[in-house]
Amino acid sequence: MHSHSSSQGVKEFLAEAQNLTRVHHKNLVSLLGYSMDGDCMALVYEYMQEGTLQDKLRVNGRPLSWKERLRVACESAQGLEYLHKACNPPLIHRDVKTDNILLNTNLEAKIADFGLSRAFNNASSHVSTAVVGTPGYLDPEYYQSYQLSEKSDVFSFGVVLLEIITAKPPIIAGPERVHLAKWVTQKLSKEDIESIVDLRMHGQYDINSVWKVTELALKCTQHSSVQRPTMSVVVAELGDSLDLEISTEGTRNGRTFNMNPHPHNYSRNDNFISDVNQNSVVEMSYMDGMTAPGPAAR
Repeated sequence: MHSHSSSQGVKEFLAEAQNLTRVHHKNLVSLLGYSMDGDCMALVYEYMQEGTLQDKLRVNGRPLSWKERLRVACESAQGLEYLHKACNPPLIHRDVKTDNILLNTNLEAKIADFGLSRAFNNASSHVSTAVVGTPGYLDPEYYQSYQLSEKSDVFSFGVVLLEIITAKPPIIAGPERVHLAKWVTQKLSKEDIESIVDLRMHGQYDINSVWKVTELALKCTQHSSVQRPTMSVVVAELGDSLDLEISTEGTRNGRTFNMNPHPHNYSRNDNFISDVNQNSVVEMSYMDGMTAPGPAAR
């Protein structure tokens, strides 16, 4: 016999499972069904043969080419755009990360793990009473207010883009742990794009395309959510970046790219670097178990 609290949990599980069966997009892992056995509740998703994007980026094996990475980024972004714009009500994923982007045998990407998804509407964002998600990917505004919006997913996706470029984890270990966005910004202050790109690609990429995606990722990881693009903008810009890569792929012979495709002056952008530093301070505080300011539980 279920207690009142467990009965409520069952009702919430059934409601969410039924909602998820109505979410269909080529870049979202399909929910095949759900199962209940006493207190054990499970969601059953389609099988993705090539595993996670995280494994593809950081486990030994054939590295993904830049074009493959861009396609994965484009497809993942389209899945998130669908959640934000086409679902009724719209959904916030809340745990966007490379471990939740799955690949099939054709390396087509699909967003997975909607167990944390929450609906939002245009008038308000979702307020939770505890921080949920994965350190390294969490919106810094969320640490402080516990308030979620679609821009929280945008921040997380920006971190994913930086991982796609660098193949590094969101929190880089060392004498002092540093957030990937801060590490990238410090490198770019010297106009050194090559120093951040995954060496396993051996320079086989269009440099303009890499710059464009890097700049987009850093826009997504701005501290202030109002300064971040929407997923629709992200989808469009990633499509442009993929077009750039495809247009030069056939003529590229070794590392024949323009090292200065257009002006980038991160060293002058003190406000942006300060912004990334602020992100990192909040992130590391949470990682170290400190209590982030936020509203009292209700």
